[in-house]
Amino acid sequence: MILLKTALILALTSAAPEAAPAKSGCATTSIEVALRHLFERYKDGGTLDVTRDSGEPITPRFIAESLKVRDVPNGYALIENPDLIETFEAALFKNPNGYHLVVVSSGASVSHTAVFKCDAEGLKADNTALELSDAEAVQLYTDAGLLKANAKKGLSEKTLQDWAGSIVTLSLPRKGRVITIKANVDEPAGVYGKKLGTIDYVDGRFVVHSLAKKAR
Repeated sequence: MILLKTALILALTSAAPEAAPAKSGCATTSIEVALRHLFERYKDGGTLDVTRDSGEPITPRFIAESLKVRDVPNGYALIENPDLIETFEAALFKNPNGYHLVVVSSGASVSHTAVFKCDAEGLKADNTALELSDAEAVQLYTDAGLLKANAKKGLSEKTLQDWAGSIVTLSLPRKGRVITIKANVDEPAGVYGKKLGTIDYVDGRFVVHSLAKKAR
């Protein structure tokens, strides 16, 4: 089974009963505040499952102290700490009603992507914001010219099906509102990191574009 489902993990676990969502300021929130609200609302970042080597709890203060890059004007942050197993990228996508916060992990065989939405109802996981099926991921490889039918050499669909890890990864924008979809398999040589498509944030929703087809 293609492990895209673990690459794009959007069905986040519910908050603990005692947790409270962010109550206000969605439209004017900065990346720092959005991350603080996230880790107040979801222990360990929901299914991001952020853990520390030391076993100490993940707290909003710890996350704030781990911001290696803090680009408030552009809504981008990089979370990195020797006590964290993975590195996390976060990007804020604002809309008239609030924002979406996307967090992507790297540094392990399976990268995790989580999406959260903040609006008048507060902060919550958005289970439908970024949906990409296994078949759609394979199609992205085909549209990018990386997948050949009945290939004896090079990348085949069977290679993707048998791949023991995430086959795609998302590169969040340092500036702008366009996420880049990249290949996450390193065999055969030259495939890893190839651009497969983009995801544009338009009118409060994420729109997928392959390299050969119109947006869906």
